[in-house]
Amino acid sequence: MKVVRALLMEEEYGKRRHKHRRKQRPYVYILSLLLIAAWVLVIWHFSTQSYQQQTIQPWLHKWSEKVKIGFALPDVQFTYGELDYSLRQRPYDFVEFIFRKSAHLFVYAVLAILIYGGLRYRKMRILACIGAALTVVAMIASIDEYIQQFSPNRTSSIRDVGVDLLGGCGGIALYMGANAVFRRFRSPRGSSIKRK
Repeated sequence: MKVVRALLMEEEYGKRRHKHRRKQRPYVYILSLLLIAAWVLVIWHFSTQSYQQQTIQPWLHKWSEKVKIGFALPDVQFTYGELDYSLRQRPYDFVEFIFRKSAHLFVYAVLAILIYGGLRYRKMRILACIGAALTVVAMIASIDEYIQQFSPNRTSSIRDVGVDLLGGCGGIALYMGANAVFRRFRSPRGSSIKRK
């Protein structure tokens, strides 16, 4: 929250200070739109794949034969949807589940970053950019889940839309945090201006 407040203050300061801004380059905005469209197509391409095309369990079995674990796995268990996952009883299912949900978080974090960054380049307000990015993430995630129900051995779940939104929030938070750190290192005068 402090980062958002600091960025809002910096945004207001920047508007007062830079009344005569350089013209924005339209090709940068067009490039950001193309990147967003390409990323959405990648997401939807993976949605059309069957479970057999996406599973990492054969690779996990080969890897586990090469690496011998010399200790008992902890008994970590949880339920997601109707399925129970247990690290000790079904380690391959457990690891694959973690991998797949991490992929959801990553893919939608990147999508949110692309949308948020493109809108910020157009000098939209921070809260409007966050709202628009998360709205688009929710829409794409919902369509993604709808497409998945037509893929063999795949299921669609509203919970996954929640995971995707969480990824989008994380992506925006990372972008804003990295941007704040970059600006602080780039312009040491910025911190002294804020204190006045």
